[in-house]
Amino acid sequence: MRFELGNGYCLRSFLYGDAVAIAKHADNKNIEKNLRDSFPNPYTLEHARVWVQYVKEHESKTRFVIAFHDEAVGEIGFVSQTDVYRYTAEIGYWLSEDHWGKGVMSKALKFMTQYAFDNFDLARIYADVVEYNKGSCAVLEKCGFTLEGILHKHCYKNGRFFDQYLYALVQ
Repeated sequence: MRFELGNGYCLRSFLYGDAVAIAKHADNKNIEKNLRDSFPNPYTLEHARVWVQYVKEHESKTRFVIAFHDEAVGEIGFVSQTDVYRYTAEIGYWLSEDHWGKGVMSKALKFMTQYAFDNFDLARIYADVVEYNKGSCAVLEKCGFTLEGILHKHCYKNGRFFDQYLYALVQ
């Protein structure tokens, strides 16, 4: 799959050769601080190789690279939920700090939410955002997501508790 976002950016499937670029762009404390602890810091080439292999084997239809002139500079994907939440998916993303503030993530998020609704049996897509990540809040709001609530002291990151904002888009 490949979808052009304009200005040299696209969403595309993961390639084994993406590991070097992913490691380069993901190894950034300003990215890691906004994500779950499962996102390593430092982010090594071995982390990237394992991740690319996992995505290609298990999530190739729901997770994509954000590329700039075909170099992997971020990713976006969603995870369908199970049981009584089976018509819901959680979406997540990250982008190299070098590409922040250029409208790339808004375009990627709009495409991914439409892709998810069109191709999967979903009624709702949600994202949770740590309170200090104002950029991600702005992206979600720009793409039509609604702030549904604040989960107080819900997130424990780097030795502190933080509120988590819950955003959702309902089809």
